[in-house]
Amino acid sequence: MSAKNILTQQAAADKSAVLKLIADKMLELGYVSADYTEALVGREKKVSTYLINGVAIPHGTVEAKHLVQKTGLVIVQVPKGVLWSDKGEVVKFAVGIAASGQEHLAILQKLTTVVMDEALAKKLCETATVDEIVAVLSNKKAAAKTEAATDLNVKKTAKIVDPSGMHARPASIISETSAEYKGTDVRLRNGDRMANAKSMADLLTMGAVLGDEIVVSAKGPDAEAVVVRLVDMINAGLDNDAEDGNDNANYNPLEALPAIDAPNGRIVKQGSAASPGIAMAPAYILKAAEAPTNSKPENIAAEVTVLENAIKKAETQLTELQQEMEQSAPNEAAIFKAQKQLLGDETIIDAVVAKINAGNNAAWSFHTVLETKANELLAVEDERIKARAADMQDVSARMVRVLLNQPEDSGFPTEDEFILIARELTPSQTAHLGELPVKAICTEIGGPNSHMAILARALGIPAIVGAGDGLTSTVNEKELVVVDPQGPAFVAGPDEATQKKATQAIENWKQIQDVENAAKHEDAKTTDGHEVDVVCNIATPGDAPSVLENGGEGVGLLRTEFLFEASSVEPTVQEQTDALIEIVKVLGSRQLVVRTADIGGDKPVSWLSMPEEDNPFLGIRGIRLSFRNLGMFRNQLEAIYRTAMWQKEQGVESGIHIMFPMIAKVSEWRQARDMAEEIRAKLGAPKLKLGIMIEVPSAAIQADHFAPEVDFFSIGSNDMTQYVLAMDRLHPELAAEADSYNPALLRLIAMTVKAADKHGKWVGVCGNMAADPDLASILVGLGVKELSIAAANVPAVKLLIRSVSFAKLKAKAQKALTLENSEDIKELYKDRSDLM
Repeated sequence: MSAKNILTQQAAADKSAVLKLIADKMLELGYVSADYTEALVGREKKVSTYLINGVAIPHGTVEAKHLVQKTGLVIVQVPKGVLWSDKGEVVKFAVGIAASGQEHLAILQKLTTVVMDEALAKKLCETATVDEIVAVLSNKKAAAKTEAATDLNVKKTAKIVDPSGMHARPASIISETSAEYKGTDVRLRNGDRMANAKSMADLLTMGAVLGDEIVVSAKGPDAEAVVVRLVDMINAGLDNDAEDGNDNANYNPLEALPAIDAPNGRIVKQGSAASPGIAMAPAYILKAAEAPTNSKPENIAAEVTVLENAIKKAETQLTELQQEMEQSAPNEAAIFKAQKQLLGDETIIDAVVAKINAGNNAAWSFHTVLETKANELLAVEDERIKARAADMQDVSARMVRVLLNQPEDSGFPTEDEFILIARELTPSQTAHLGELPVKAICTEIGGPNSHMAILARALGIPAIVGAGDGLTSTVNEKELVVVDPQGPAFVAGPDEATQKKATQAIENWKQIQDVENAAKHEDAKTTDGHEVDVVCNIATPGDAPSVLENGGEGVGLLRTEFLFEASSVEPTVQEQTDALIEIVKVLGSRQLVVRTADIGGDKPVSWLSMPEEDNPFLGIRGIRLSFRNLGMFRNQLEAIYRTAMWQKEQGVESGIHIMFPMIAKVSEWRQARDMAEEIRAKLGAPKLKLGIMIEVPSAAIQADHFAPEVDFFSIGSNDMTQYVLAMDRLHPELAAEADSYNPALLRLIAMTVKAADKHGKWVGVCGNMAADPDLASILVGLGVKELSIAAANVPAVKLLIRSVSFAKLKAKAQKALTLENSEDIKELYKDRSDLM
C-alpha cells in the first residue's frame, strides 16, 4: 500500500463513475491488462460489495480474472458519497481489489477490522489524507472488535467447505439470509471470534477458512429454523460463484453433466441427443403447417410471373437470414446460402413451371415438387443425405408463405420461457429461436446431424431429436416438461422427484459453465507441468473471433470447403486469399492449420464434375480429388502462400500450416509436398509447416515412414473411427458401436505418437473425441500434444487438463491399451479420482 494506490477528495456523480476511476487506475498501475470496468460492474450485478460504515470493496467477476496481471488495491475517497445499492447504502470509501488468487482475503479481513470502528471509518471516508490512509491500512497491530464469544440458546455446528473460506460472497449470503429473521438474534462463532450473522462485515472478521468448525447459534422466535437453515447452507457450500479461481467443492472437471437418474412422469420418451444441456419449462406445441390447396389459375402466364416474383422475395429473405446468423453462428449461416441455390435450381423451377402450365396454382405446384424431392432424399440409405430433406421442406414452406402472403412469424412465445415440441423443425424455424426465451427443443423425428441440430448446438439450446411419433398430440400445451439430452430423455408431467433432480441438474449445468469460463484464458498445463495446446476447428472467417473469445490458442483445423461449397463457380485465387487474410487478421501470428479441400463423400460441390459413386467415402475425395483437379489444387496452394506473404508484408510472422487430407500412401504425401514447394518457390513465399491428416488406417500403420518427412500429424478421429471399424458412425443402428474408445483405434493413435516422438514431430487430434472429457484424458495420456475442438468446448477441456497429473494420465492410458474392448475402457475411466 502506497500513495500511488489512493485517490482522495474525489467528486463522483454516481457508483459507475467510482468504478470507472478504480478501473482506470488499475490499468495505469499494471494490475490489469485491459479495461476492468465491466468486470467491476458485473460483480455488483451479482452481489453488492457494500461492507459497512460507508465502505465498499468492489472487485471483478471470475470471468474477468484472466485480465489480472498482479494483485493490488485502488482506493477512492468520495467525501460527498454515492448511492451504492437499492437499499439506500451510501459509499464514501471504495477499496477496489484486483486479485487472481486468494491474496485479497487477508486484505479483506484487515480492512473489515479497521472499518468496524465507526469513528475511524468516518475519518477514512471524509477527511483522511493519503498518508493517514496508508498508515491505518498498513497497521499490522489492528485488532478486531468482536462480540464476546458467548453462544446463544439454540446452536449447531457446521463446517466450512468452500475452498476460499468466508469471503465476501458467502458472508453476504449468510447476512442476507439471517436478516430475513427479524425478531431473532443470530450469531456465528469461529473459535473465540464471534460475529453478528446479519452483518457481512462482522462475518468477515472471523477469518474462517476451509475446514474450520463454525458454531451457529440463535435466540428468538425463529431460532431453531434459522440455525438449521444456516448450518445446512454452510455444510453444502456457499461459493457457487467459484470465487477466487477455485473450483466449486462439488464440481469435478473430469465429469460431464450426468443424465437424470430414473426420470419418471406422465410421458417418458427416449431420443437422440442433438445439443447438450438441461431444461425444464412449460411446453409449446408447434403444429405442422397444412399443405396448400390446389386451384386452377385464371391466367397461366401471370401465375408464372407470380412464381418468379416470389422466388426473388424468398431469396431476399434468405440473404437477410444468412446475414443475421453470421453474427451468432457464422458456420451455420451457410445453410441458408445453400437454400438460396435451391431456389435457382433449374431442374426444380422447370418442374414447378410444368405443373403450373398443367393448370395448377404456384403454391401447390412448388410444394408438390419439393415434397417429391424431399421424399427421394429420405429414401436414400445415407443418413447425412436424408438430413438434407429438411432443407427442401424448409424452402418449400418459405415459398408457400410468400406465394400465399402469409406472415413469416412462427407464433412462438416471446415473453414466457418454453420448451419447443415439434414434429420436426426446419433450419429457418430454428434460426430465430436464439432471440426467444426457448429453453430446449424436442422433435418427433430428425437426426443429430440435421441442420436443425447443428443450429441448436451453435445457439447453445439443449435438444433431443427422434423422440418418436405422437409427441405433439399427447403432450399438453403448457404442460411442464423436461429435456435431458444426456439421457437422452424427454419427460412430460414429471413427478416431484424428477422435478427436483432436473432443478439440481440445471444448477449443476450453470455451475459447470461458470467454473469452466472463469479460467478459459489460462494455459492448459497439468498439475505436474505438462502443457497441451488447445486450439479450435473452424469453417469460415466468421468463426475466427470465437477462437480467441473462448480461450483457444489458435486454429488446429480450418475446413476450407466453405470456399468451394458456397460458390456456383470455382473461387479465384484472390477470393481465396481474401478469405484467408480475413482469418489471419484476427489470429495474427497464432497457429492456423489450413486443410486443403476435403471435397467428396458427403461434401460435393455444384461446379465440379464429380461422377456418382457407389461408396463415395471410399472413392474420389480429399487429396485424391485434388490430384484429379490440379488447377484447383494449385490455386488453393497459391492462395495459402499469398496469405503468408501478406502477413510478412505486415511485419507478422506467419503461423500458417498446410495440411493434406485423406493421405493413404507415402507417395501421395510426397506429391502434395512437392507441388506445395514448387508453388512456394515460384512465388518467393515464406516456408510453411506441412503435415498430413491421419484418418486412413494405412497412414497410421506407416507413421514411422511419414514422420521423418512431415512437420506434424493431425488425427481426424471422426473418419479414422469409421475407417478402422468399417462402420458409418452416423448410422442409426451402428452409432453406439462405432465409438472412439475402441482399443484398435487407440493403438493406432499410440503408434502414430510413438513414430512422431522419435523424430521430434507433434501429433494433434482434430475430431470429436478430443472434446470428450474421458477421451481427451486418454489422448493426452497417449502423448497427443494438441487438441483441436469447437471453440465452445475450449473452456471445459482446458480446465480438465489443468486438473490432472500427466504422469497419472500416461499410466492410465497405457493400461487402457491393454484392454480388449470399448466397454472395459469406459469402465476404467468411470473412476477419475486417480487422475487428480
